[in-house]
Amino acid sequence: MSSKFWVKTFIVLAISFSSALIWADATENVLAELSNAHGVSGFEKPVRKILEKQWKEQGINFEIDGMGNLVGKFSSYSAKKPTILVMAHMDEVGFLVTQINENGFLRVQPLGAWVTHVVWSQKWVIGTGSQYITAISGMDPPHVLADEFSIPPVDFSKMFLDTGLNKKDLQAMGIRPGLPVTPATKFQVLKANKRYAGKAFDDRAMLAVILDLMKYINSNKELLEKVNVVFAATVQEEVGMRGAQTVYASLKPDLVLNLEAGIAKDYPTQFTEQQPPKLGGGPTVFIYDWSMLPNPNLVAMIAKTAKNNKIPMQWESEYNYGQDASRLQSSGQGMPAVNIGIPIRYAHSHIGIIDRDDYNNTVKLLAKVISSLDTKTIKAMR
Repeated sequence: MSSKFWVKTFIVLAISFSSALIWADATENVLAELSNAHGVSGFEKPVRKILEKQWKEQGINFEIDGMGNLVGKFSSYSAKKPTILVMAHMDEVGFLVTQINENGFLRVQPLGAWVTHVVWSQKWVIGTGSQYITAISGMDPPHVLADEFSIPPVDFSKMFLDTGLNKKDLQAMGIRPGLPVTPATKFQVLKANKRYAGKAFDDRAMLAVILDLMKYINSNKELLEKVNVVFAATVQEEVGMRGAQTVYASLKPDLVLNLEAGIAKDYPTQFTEQQPPKLGGGPTVFIYDWSMLPNPNLVAMIAKTAKNNKIPMQWESEYNYGQDASRLQSSGQGMPAVNIGIPIRYAHSHIGIIDRDDYNNTVKLLAKVISSLDTKTIKAMR
């Protein structure tokens, strides 16, 4: 073969490889930006600002409803087609400042569910609206405890934050009761293009999935020939799925694909025995949580789609768990709904771990499921 052939081949391969790297870096960058953003329940605006820019770039017509949810549609939306809602929440678990004592120590109350023993001796940030102030959750050292081998039980009533500042200095900086507190954690790549660590993957990883799904649909417009695909990024999920209650009025979906955190349990036994789901096993399809029983026909259809397209997936059932789809499922005249998750290790703590393959397979599964839906299929699920 001629040398020209090999030169052309090398250029084509180089371009293809570069494109793959750009796509991978773009996803990591979005994950990092969303994970690093601070947005506890009721204070989601910094996250929403990021999404507004991303959704606008994908040609999504969006609005902000009275609760603060971001809801959007493609310009090809038509009332003549059934509507599929893909949804994830913006808020993360954190705390709310309730008191400042005379010495400058702050009392807080949780926003969302925390296991008590994970919040002590951690680094936090308090958001004033114009800046973030670093704080530490203080804890007695063993030297001052009566019996260091029998540490007294602690609860949130004993928790306080220490900024190193006195009350007067804090007030001058705008610190007051009613301000949000979030973990001071930064996104990290643990293994190139494979596993990531960061805060708020519940549910920021799924917001990133929605963006990649938008990109995929924009490159495969045939997905919108039979259905509308609409989107919602909701507020206050961690304090009772409050934001999702208003989404139906804005979008009136016929079917809901809610995207949430799967709870990985594949680490050495502490209080939970090793069991599925696991990192690298694929997205999870929920068959039960305390807030909702999913539509069984929709669940079966998703499992069949995964099998036919050789996309790995896992079954998940959680008792102490609730999610936004439950609010949509019983809205209007009711609709088929399901919850799909990316497994996360150590959810609702300062830092979690996710697997890139699970992320990619979630995007693939959603695209294949949407391509399989039409009016007849949706009606048959009732």
